[in-house]
Amino acid sequence: MIEFFGKLVGFIILGLIAYLIYKNKGTHPELFKLTSGEEIVEMVKGDYWIKEFLWREQQNSGEFAFTNRRILFKGTMFNSSDKDIRIPYSKIAEIKKSNIVLFIPMAFTVITTDNESYKFAVMKRNHYIDLIKSLAEKSREELETIK
Repeated sequence: MIEFFGKLVGFIILGLIAYLIYKNKGTHPELFKLTSGEEIVEMVKGDYWIKEFLWREQQNSGEFAFTNRRILFKGTMFNSSDKDIRIPYSKIAEIKKSNIVLFIPMAFTVITTDNESYKFAVMKRNHYIDLIKSLAEKSREELETIK
């Protein structure tokens, strides 16, 4: 009897893990609230890292949406579901390459004109750095044509 319940609990746990993996597969544009005229250019899963103490950082997993106006990040895991970041391209002062866990080169840091710093990690970081720079340039050009 104990063996049967052990197998049943194991099967239920395995099913739950499979469901969570299936549910989180792919990107979810419905997570992001867009403004009028805003369109998602590209989406990717990644992490937002928050410095806790000296070298300790907390990883917050979620999804990024790079729109024609801003960078959006929405946390999707239990510990990061409250993370909702919006950075307009007009507020970006600098983008620099960063490391996670002191030596893994797959992150970049966005520093805003308000001197806020956001550290993001994605696969193919160079692609997303170039994408942000090109979208920021297009955003600046659009603002100048409006003026």
